[in-house]
Amino acid sequence: MNELDGALEFLDDSGPEFGPGVSNHGPMAAEALARLGHADAIASWVSSYRKLLYQDTYSHFDTLTEDNWRPALGNMRLMGDWVEFFRRELDGAPWTEVLAKWWPRLLPGFSAGGGHGVIRTGHAVRMLDEAHTPWRIEELARGLGYWAARFQELPEGTAAHDRDLDQAWAAVPKLRSGQGDGMIFRIRLESLWLEPDFAPAVDSLRLDGDPGQLLSRLTRTTATSYLTDDHDRPMAFVHALTTPAAVRLVLPHLPAELHWPSVAAAVRFSAAIRCAYGTGRKEHRPFEPVQDYATLAERALASEDPHAIKYVEACRREDALSPDPVYGLAATHWVRLCETQTY
Repeated sequence: MNELDGALEFLDDSGPEFGPGVSNHGPMAAEALARLGHADAIASWVSSYRKLLYQDTYSHFDTLTEDNWRPALGNMRLMGDWVEFFRRELDGAPWTEVLAKWWPRLLPGFSAGGGHGVIRTGHAVRMLDEAHTPWRIEELARGLGYWAARFQELPEGTAAHDRDLDQAWAAVPKLRSGQGDGMIFRIRLESLWLEPDFAPAVDSLRLDGDPGQLLSRLTRTTATSYLTDDHDRPMAFVHALTTPAAVRLVLPHLPAELHWPSVAAAVRFSAAIRCAYGTGRKEHRPFEPVQDYATLAERALASEDPHAIKYVEACRREDALSPDPVYGLAATHWVRLCETQTY
């Protein structure tokens, strides 16, 4: 058993959330540490992080079947049933088949748990892409189960699809309602249904060309917005990048016809973050000298903050695919905030 599987076993009795509904980041950050070259630090990091989590069991009553699952979407009381359902699904078919079957079913609820259903699933997929082990299969069941239990839709509309990403992004309105302000993401994002201009702006995006290239443009845009938008919730804008970056981990395992819908859902989620947490244009954040990613990874690990670890890993990966200094700028700034706990 390697370090990552050991971490998954150690976290086995931890629940999907803690505190006021904060997602359990343990498995995701542990996997990111391995990718950053710090597998040797996973055990100590997980041991420290585990102290924040609740000791929960996934109680289930075997209520979900292929015939009745749809009404159970978004029902957190059935979290255990959802995980058990996906255990059965994964026991009966290759994980890639289960993923391809359920990804489009869950895609309309992309913002589940503030995007963490998608992120946790993405990290689980990358684990399984590396090695097929029982603990990694279990982690995929929990990622999909969490996504289903926290299933949350965002407003959609009908628009001309005549704008490129920059134009559609610029059209994203600032959420006028104060409902859910200061609350966790999933509660604040519920307020998007009170903003009539959101769906037309997002749905105006033209979907053509290479979906992977649009995903790169999206992560670059969200990194830029993290630095330049007039907002006071950098944590939210961190997830506007890590969530679409998680989609990229899954795309190679999905049928081609699911690539564009997946990227479109990622754009909608990131735009929702922008709408909910600010759409200004003032460059109010001082740019710091960019450090290399190896140094940033060490600083993120030392901070013990899972968001620092995940953001550095995602920025490094996106930067390698489509180089742009903005990734390093954003990662450097975010790590400093995590070190000083000033976010």
